[in-house]
Amino acid sequence: GLIVGSGAAWFGYTKIYMTPERRFWSAVNNSMSVPSVTRTLTQGGSGNQVIQDHRFYFAPQRVVENKVTFTNKNATTDTSVVTEGIVYPQEQFLRYSSFRTNQKDNGSAVSLDDILGLWATDAGSASDPQQSALSYTRELVSLVVLGNYSSDFRREVLQEMKNGQVYGTELGDTTEVELDGKKVIRYSVTVDLKKYTAILQKAFIEAGYGEFPPLNPDNYREGASVKAGITVDKKRNTIVRVEFGGRTENYSNYGLIKNVEKPEASFTIDELQTKVEQKIGSSL
Repeated sequence: GLIVGSGAAWFGYTKIYMTPERRFWSAVNNSMSVPSVTRTLTQGGSGNQVIQDHRFYFAPQRVVENKVTFTNKNATTDTSVVTEGIVYPQEQFLRYSSFRTNQKDNGSAVSLDDILGLWATDAGSASDPQQSALSYTRELVSLVVLGNYSSDFRREVLQEMKNGQVYGTELGDTTEVELDGKKVIRYSVTVDLKKYTAILQKAFIEAGYGEFPPLNPDNYREGASVKAGITVDKKRNTIVRVEFGGRTENYSNYGLIKNVEKPEASFTIDELQTKVEQKIGSSL
């Protein structure tokens, strides 16, 4: 009897309560209640590829760790470059963590060994903190709201999204597929840009970032929209992929809590880039 009762309860929860639309809103809510999440962007193919990993920390710090891996491999070229960054709303740091190439500069091997691992900082951030804040916030612009907001704010935003049909009216029309060996649900949505940007601006202000002027809702006409795909992990009810305008964002590793220590910089980012250009020369 207990087994039958438990089975019936689970069936009722998954088939009746956890409808595709409810699952979608649960995932949107979860995206606004995480201390951190990783976003991965991949451009190009295996021979010429750029992979960008950004880990956004929303609590207890506001900071982004990023890693960019560039590879260029063909019949004559084999080059790999890895950079890492730590970005605060008012300051950013950059370093080269790995470099390898078979290319020569005037017949000599090219190496960055003496500057690998050394941090550089953006000297301009101190003189123009507003621009630094905008650069920081720009990375958070997507078609889902990410952060670690209070339950009251999440409830308010979700209700506003539902009432305004911000993601359209077809949330019950889904496709079940596999992504990285996991069962996921893909939603084909139509995002109302004017309504969504107003909500995103409200979220930025609530998080303490301030407004992001390039996304002024007044710049969008009524009814302006964009088609997108939002994919949800069935097991965890988390958003794992967002696709729009030829861009694919993959999300993973929700919830890591870590204290990111501010690096000690050896020079400015401009100085670092100058050193790299001098060492690489005409090889790349």
